[in-house]
Amino acid sequence: MGTGTLFDQSSGETNPNTNLMARDFPPYRPDWEMAYQEFLDNVVRQGKYTDPLSLGYSSGMLRHMSLPYGFQFIVRPEMVWIVQEGPYVRYIYTDGRPFPPDDELWPTFAGYSIGHWEGDTLVVETTSIRGGIPVDRTGLVFSDLVHVTERIRMVDTNTLVNEMTIEDRIALTEPWTVTRLYHKRREEFPRMESVSILENQRNPVIAGVTTIVLADDLEDSSSPFPPEVRALAIPSIPQP
Repeated sequence: MGTGTLFDQSSGETNPNTNLMARDFPPYRPDWEMAYQEFLDNVVRQGKYTDPLSLGYSSGMLRHMSLPYGFQFIVRPEMVWIVQEGPYVRYIYTDGRPFPPDDELWPTFAGYSIGHWEGDTLVVETTSIRGGIPVDRTGLVFSDLVHVTERIRMVDTNTLVNEMTIEDRIALTEPWTVTRLYHKRREEFPRMESVSILENQRNPVIAGVTTIVLADDLEDSSSPFPPEVRALAIPSIPQP
């Protein structure tokens, strides 16, 4: 089970579900910080926030690792699967493959993850994550250029630690490192609940043909959500 709901518990304020003054403190660039603070004041703290997760959209890679839901870690030589209640699955390739070439990568909710083992630590790099996906219930977001490095290891028989370093040259002034904790569930009959979620929608079927929608084809590439959701789900960040 993940601990807490704020993305960075080391510096974040009180749980946003019980305190509307709660927020997180990434090293945002001034324009991103201004947009985030305006969104907090005018949407979140006015009780207008619309969580895309509640509407069936995917949580995205970063929020997937920070939600207080149940996880299963399935470790194989060639791949690690992180399965979450939802359902939602992360695929981490540990078979030595490189990242695909640039023309085979496009931003998705999950991104593309490659990992390797350093002793008992799983080191994971993830890129090609879609920007404009909130990582908590305050609307905190990153750009399409976000790059995440995770170091996941067991510190005792009941606890996993995930040290996450987030880099984003558009949104952040410097790398941001946060730590997540996961605690083993002690249940005789543990369950992983499953509910329906919407498709990613980057591969819609149009006139019987499966298509690919890249970020450049969207009306607003800063967010994967339609306008009626976007205004109450994420800050309006100025695009470079």
